[in-house]
Amino acid sequence: NISGRFLYQTAESITSTQKAAKEIIQAKHRAQAVELANQKLTIANHELKAQLLALEDYRQALGFKNTFGYKLVAAQIIGRSPDSWHQQAIINKGTRDGLKNNQGVITSNGVIGQIKKISAHNAIIQLISNKDWRMGVKLARLGQYGVLLGNFPESATLQFIAVDSDVQVGDEIVTSGVCIDSDNCPYPENFPVGRVIEVDKNPNIIDLVVKVKFNE
Repeated sequence: NISGRFLYQTAESITSTQKAAKEIIQAKHRAQAVELANQKLTIANHELKAQLLALEDYRQALGFKNTFGYKLVAAQIIGRSPDSWHQQAIINKGTRDGLKNNQGVITSNGVIGQIKKISAHNAIIQLISNKDWRMGVKLARLGQYGVLLGNFPESATLQFIAVDSDVQVGDEIVTSGVCIDSDNCPYPENFPVGRVIEVDKNPNIIDLVVKVKFNE
């Protein structure tokens, strides 16, 4: 009869709707599972890239020994304070690994700092971006010597470059190799530090105002 057909069609419609809803939920769950899998793959990919970069840095660090003749100790940065992010960092090596105060710290790209406090297993590095940083350097192209001052967040400043110097934007800044004494000679000569990004004359001083960007 008519009422029977109506009830049958209504029940069939409800069943069909429930089935469609179930399929939508299942599809949503599958999509979420795929998204989660993609996120895990992305994280694994980033971790792999970080490991490859660390291996490349280590490989290049080993090459420094042959290039400069310095004894090198591979280390990792394990701590930086938000309050002194651009002033100092902590590495995972110390006196038990043969490190000493005032030794230089370098990467494959150039100088990053100098050990200022050390314990058996860790060392605190004063970074070159620190406003208290002072370092003897030279202009690689000209062979002229000066003193580089860290000044984060501003550019570093190269002092004692004569006003008649031919220094130009893009000139490379390298370590001077000048040592205070045999126990305080932190860097090999001609190791990269940064590049000149600005040259200006100040009528109130006798030297050029030279701004430097550190190597990344």
